[in-house]
Amino acid sequence: MKQSYAHDIFLAEEIGLSVARNIKIPSQPETVIRTEEVRPMTASIINHNLHDANKWYEIKLSRNLRNWQIRCRSNQNICYSYSPTHQNYFTLSSGDVLSSDTSPNADLNAIYVMCETAGVIVEVEVWEK
Repeated sequence: MKQSYAHDIFLAEEIGLSVARNIKIPSQPETVIRTEEVRPMTASIINHNLHDANKWYEIKLSRNLRNWQIRCRSNQNICYSYSPTHQNYFTLSSGDVLSSDTSPNADLNAIYVMCETAGVIVEVEVWEK
């Protein structure tokens, strides 16, 4: 027995899959509709305490990440670097967010952070595949 498109959508949503509907494929006739599954991501928030002022801390990032974001939880600017030598570093202003979307290299193993004030909390949000 052939099942309908609506029945397929119903079954996909029943098991928790998000389904994009009515996506038209330009090379195909308009009557062809493709469904896409959007897999859920697991989000985690990790807080790193920068105990000492002017000391570089390494924040390791898993290879299994889809996205990541870093922000300072207090009203402080933090410095960050993509290199363990810290020769070239940038300033993340208070209230700004550094993410895999704004980073020049989204496939990082680690990010190095430092603050001029001791006891600052750096919040890292990661979404795993």
